Amino acid sequence: MYKVVHYCFALFTLEIGLFLLIFPWTETWLLNELQDKTPLLQELWQNPFVRTGLSGLGVLNIYLAISDFLRTLRQR
Repeated sequence: MYKVVHYCFALFTLEIGLFLLIFPWTETWLLNELQDKTPLLQELWQNPFVRTGLSGLGVLNIYLAISDFLRTLRQR
């Protein structure tokens, strides 16, 4: 049961990481009603540094998922 929980956590973390890595750079990212109503949020939302920061969090999540998966495999 312990390994199943860790594998599910690693898979969940990997999915979130891939989402954060890819989604800020798609056209869907710009289709946000809240940013259309507030010019300050629009600037922030379209800022490449914010997008890169979110992608960096995605890379960190992917790294954590892989390390958790490998650590669980080594505990045999």
